[in-house]
Order: sequence, then structure tokens, then C-alpha cells
Amino acid sequence: MKDKKTPHRKTTIAIGGMHCAACVAKVEKALRAVPGVSEASVNFSTEQANVTYDESLSGFETLRQAIADAGYVPIAAVESREARIAAQEEAHRLELSRLKRKIVVGAIVSLLSMGLMFYHPDAPSVLRLKLALLLILTTPIQFWAGWQFHSGAYNALKRLSADMNVLVSVGTFAAYGYSLIVTIASFLSPTPSGANYYETAAMIITLILVGKFLEARAKGRTSDAVKKLVGLQPKSAHTLRDGSEVEIPIEKLLVGDRIVVRPGEKIPVDGIVQDGSSTVDESMLTGEAMPVPKHERDEVIGGTVNRMGSFVFEATKIGEDTVVAQIIALVEDAQGSKAPVQRLADRIAGIFVPIVIGIAALTFIVWLLVGPSFTLALQNFIAVMIIACPCALGLATPTAIVVGTGRGAELGVLIKGGESLETVHRVTTVAFDKTGTLTRGEPTVLDVLTFSDHQERDLLSIAATVEARSEHPLAQAILRAYSDRFPDVQLTNERVTERLQNFEAVAGHGIRAVVDDRTVHIGNRRLMEDVGAGLPTGGAKAESKLSVEGKTPVWIAIDRRIAGLIAIADPLTARASEAVGALGDMNLETVMLTGDNENSARAIAETVGIDRFQAEVLPQDKANRVRELQETGKVVAMVGDGINDAPALAGADVGIAIGTGTDIAIETADITLIKGDLMSVVTAIKLSYRTFRTIRWNLFWAFFYNVLGIPIAAGVLYPILNGFLLNPMIAAGAMACSSVFVVTNSLRLKSVRGA
Repeated sequence: MKDKKTPHRKTTIAIGGMHCAACVAKVEKALRAVPGVSEASVNFSTEQANVTYDESLSGFETLRQAIADAGYVPIAAVESREARIAAQEEAHRLELSRLKRKIVVGAIVSLLSMGLMFYHPDAPSVLRLKLALLLILTTPIQFWAGWQFHSGAYNALKRLSADMNVLVSVGTFAAYGYSLIVTIASFLSPTPSGANYYETAAMIITLILVGKFLEARAKGRTSDAVKKLVGLQPKSAHTLRDGSEVEIPIEKLLVGDRIVVRPGEKIPVDGIVQDGSSTVDESMLTGEAMPVPKHERDEVIGGTVNRMGSFVFEATKIGEDTVVAQIIALVEDAQGSKAPVQRLADRIAGIFVPIVIGIAALTFIVWLLVGPSFTLALQNFIAVMIIACPCALGLATPTAIVVGTGRGAELGVLIKGGESLETVHRVTTVAFDKTGTLTRGEPTVLDVLTFSDHQERDLLSIAATVEARSEHPLAQAILRAYSDRFPDVQLTNERVTERLQNFEAVAGHGIRAVVDDRTVHIGNRRLMEDVGAGLPTGGAKAESKLSVEGKTPVWIAIDRRIAGLIAIADPLTARASEAVGALGDMNLETVMLTGDNENSARAIAETVGIDRFQAEVLPQDKANRVRELQETGKVVAMVGDGINDAPALAGADVGIAIGTGTDIAIETADITLIKGDLMSVVTAIKLSYRTFRTIRWNLFWAFFYNVLGIPIAAGVLYPILNGFLLNPMIAAGAMACSSVFVVTNSLRLKSVRGA
């Protein structure tokens, strides 16, 4: 996908063979060493690298080669998202199948080995036979089932680094190698020793593989959101070319193609209806259950579902420019990004393994010097190496961010990245734009008052006839009101021309015209006073009440006598008051920034329950108001429509755009609410709370597990625990369980519901 702000290219590469957070650091280092790479971020959970690079200096194949040279597997051979996801799914399926085979064989061998462990023959010949049988049984497990750890350890040590593979490989080879020496010695000695760790090596590898299998299966569920979004796009389209209809792959569509859509089909790309009409299910984008009518010149969005009729539309956006493609790219970028807390965990994991190897070596030496036997010293060495694997630490943050951002996308909350997700949960103040955010941004007739025995129908008919010649937003509101309230009457252009004469705009006051030979004035109170139309009894009071309510009063005089009063206002969006109330319940301050006058601003603020407001704020000054809030120590989230509020959205700690995934909204805001529902602001904040509560617990258990496990394995707590020492097999099981716990805990975020 082309980055719209720089000449660089952004791409995502699926990677196989990563085992822990130390692997992440190695791949990132390798990618950043490639000429032209300005940014590289590897996500252990999604097993993908997001890379920004200069095409003039390096290509996609160069990046793949850098990953391969680092000892890992670049899965997809091409840069297509669909090809990458398909290749990744196939690799994931093969990986699970391979792990399952190794686990089954390893479990059988481990059980047989443990059974032989409890058999203590007296005859030297039988003891030698037992050791030989254990050697034959466990050697395939050590070298076949455990090969991924040994090859990974070799690649790491070759580059003078260390990771989880080194811990597992050295630990199991220590057990297996010691046992092999004992076995060889037993055939050379008349009194062989039966002490061996064959079953320990086999059980450690098997248990770690079980943990890897459960971890891989759970990780496969973390990116379900992207798979669902990709599944929205059909594979082909029916296109009109050279006078005939042909079915072509969606990748070959061109801007300007005329595409036929039949009932029940998915709309392949974004475009404009040219011929026909239908209703379209847009719930995948807007969350709105009711199908939306579509007629000529209406916009349709790729991935939505055509319901009733057939139509032809012209493709205006294809490939990476469609709304769905932009959303997929945004979600992938978010899932591949790192929160500041994750960067800290990665740095710790990068130095953790060398420290653990040092602790294990020190443990072995101390127990060899002060302990009762070499066997016990070796056991403690192996236990430290195995229990300290930093898998849980590497998974703690990325799994939660991937699931959290993916769940957000499913709920219509597009979160740009881990840093945005982390900032949201620290927000103390939510600032709202008014027009288009708290209100619909479309003036609407809310009240019609009639005087002098005039009827509402006749009054609106006269007003609509006059306003048909005006382009003013209030005029459009009156025309919509007449059409909506009296759909049986059509205000055609011919009918307006027949009734209307002498139309004249009175600058700053209203309109003067003649309708059906009657002089009509429509406008503000000043216009009524200028033409000598005195207000009727109760008129001034009604006008004052409407003004306090934030409505714009429009007077209508016929032959210089007041006939009625129309109240126009920009109505609140659905659930605006509910959203503001929910934010208040979360102890968040709410502020409204608007260019409207004091009365309108106060009326809206009081209606929805906004804590405080600032009126008559120009769009270019909203960013300054946000900055002023920040200077008082507040963490500010700015909620706007993503276009005219762009400076304020960019300046806020968190910019939240209300919209339908437009380019400007996606680029400017940290979060885009594609449903246009203000309750999604509450959803975004609650999702951030839940995600970072999950991350904190994940990190706590990952650190707690290692902080507690390493001293026990090293025997530091030997006197306190009444002589208890951690068996290496228990250490392997505990290490596997910690990783599975972290991933499973993160998957609980899938249960978060929209507000």
C-alpha cells in the first residue's frame, strides 16, 4: 500500500519460525539493516512484519531475503494481501498438523520412558538393556521432535545472540547428553549406573510442543477480524465491456468500469449508481440493520450486499483505494504496531535470555560445589533454563493489542495503532465538535406555529414555493419538511414557476416574493418590522422560547400580516445524550467546541448534558482550545467529523473521527468511528480500558512467573521450601501453561460488547 505522506512504500510480510520476543528483536534488527528501510515493526502474535522502505533502494524480495538470512521463514512469495493471508493460513495449518504429529509421538515415548524410569533391575545386563531402550526411544524425540529448537538455537548462537530456542536446546541436550554418557559408560563398566534423564529430555520437548500447539491455535484466532474483512470482498465482478457483460476477477477492474449487480450479490468495489435502483445492506460498515435505498447518482461501497433490485454502477475506487481496503490496511497497521509498554517488554526480553543462561550456569556451579551430587546440579541447571523461557513475556502485549484492535474493527471502531489504544485509557477530557458530531449537521424544521387561522399545510406550501428559488440551508430544511409531511403533493419546477413571481432576497434578513398574487415575506423579526408586520399576541414570547432552545425562528408574513412561525434547528444525533451521560458515569469531563452563537451552544450543551462549552470558536481556533485544555494537565480526546476538525483532531492526545472511513478521517484521526454513533466513543474508551487491564495482568503473570520460578528452579528457596527442588518436567509444563494463559486471557477481549 502506498503511503500517502512519503515516497516510501509500506508492506506486510508474514514470518514463520519465531518462538519468543527475542526472535522479534532479531527480525527487526535484520530488516532495519536493509538499505532504504525507515521503519520495521514485527508482531509476535500475528507473526507479521510491517515495513516502510524506499523502493529505489530495496525491493520486496530484498526484505524477504533479510528475514531468511536471520534464520526465519518469509511465508508469502508475493506482496498481495490475499496471497499473504492464504499462504499464512496454509502455513499455520501445516504447522498445527506437524506439531500434532510430534506431540502424539512424543507423548507415547514420554509415557514409555517414564514407565521404564520406575523399573529398577538388579542385573547389570538388564540395566544396560533398559538404558539402550531409552536411548532408542528418546533419540527421535530429541532430534526430530526437538529439531526446531536446536536449529533455532544454532542460528541464534551463530549470530552471537540468544533466545528461547537456546534455553530449550541447551537444557534438553544437557539432560540427553548426560544420559548418553551414562549409557556408554554402562557398557564399559562392570557395575553400571542407572541414573539418567532420558525421560526428562523427552517430556520437556513434548510439553513445550504442547504449549506451542495450544499457543499457535489460540494465536490463529487473534486475527479473525482481518480475515472477516477480507472475506467481505467478492472475488469477481460482472462488467459491461464492448457492449457485453463479462465476469472478470476483481483485481482486473478499472476505474470507470460499468458493473452490474444483481439481487443478493456483494458490491465488488466503490462507485456511483448509473442505472437502476435497489436497497443495499450496509450493516458491515454502519451497523445499521435497515437496508439503504440506492438510486441514480447514489454512492455504493464495496463489500456491502445488494438486496432487492438490480443496478449498474460506475467504479470510482478500486484495489487499495476502496473503503474496505483502507479499513483492512488500518486494522493490519494497528495490529502490527507496538504500544510503548510493549517496546519496554521487548527490550527486557532481549537481555533476559543471556541473564538466564548466566543464572543457570551459576546455579550449576554452586550446586556442584555445595550439593550432594552432579545429578542434582544438572537437574537444577536444566530447570532454570526451561522455566525462564520468555514466551509469555513476548506474548503479553501483542496478543492483547491484536485482539483488542480486531474486536474494535468488528464493533465499528477503527484504532490506528497500539499507541493510540494505550493513550485512550488515560483520557480525562472528551471534547466534542457540535455540528455533524453532536448534531446531524442538517437543519431541520422542528416546530410550525400558525397565526390568523392559517393551516400548517397552506403555510408550508407557500413557504416551500418561495424557498424553492433559494440555496440557503434553512430554505432546504423547509423544502424537506414540506415534502416529508405532505408526500402526496409534489412541488415541481413548473408548479413553482406558475405560482411564484417577483422573487427577491433581502440581504441579512430573508426573502420577499409574490405567491398566488399575495405578497409574502419570509425571514427574521427585523424583516417583519421593516415591512410593518407586527407580531401577534404571544409571538414575542414564542420566539424567545424557541431561541433559548437553540432553534432559529423564521417568520412568515402574508400581505404584511404574520401568518406563522417556523422553528429550524440542527437536531441531535441518535444517542448523543446517552453517550455524554455514559462518559460522565466514567468520571470523564465533557466539553463542546462550536462556532455557533451562545444561545444555540448553551441549548445543545444543556440538552445533552455537556459539562461546559465554548461558543463562537472558529474551526482554525479549535486546535488552540484543545491545546489550552492540555496545558492544564488534561489528556484530551477530540471528537469531530474528521474534515473541518482535522487540526483539532491532530492536536488532541487522541483524535476520534465520526464518519464512514473517509481518507481524511482515517489519516488524521487516531480512531475512526465508521458507524457514526457517538456511543462508539464510549465503546472505544471501554475497549481501551479492558485491553490495558488485560495487558497489565498478562505482564504481571509473565514477570511474576519468572521472578518466582527462577529462584525455585535454582534452589535459592531450598531451605524455606523444606528441601523442595523443581523438577525440569514440571518447569516445562509451567512454562507452556504460562504462554497459553497469556494468549487465552487476551482472547477474552473478544467478549467486549459495543456500548
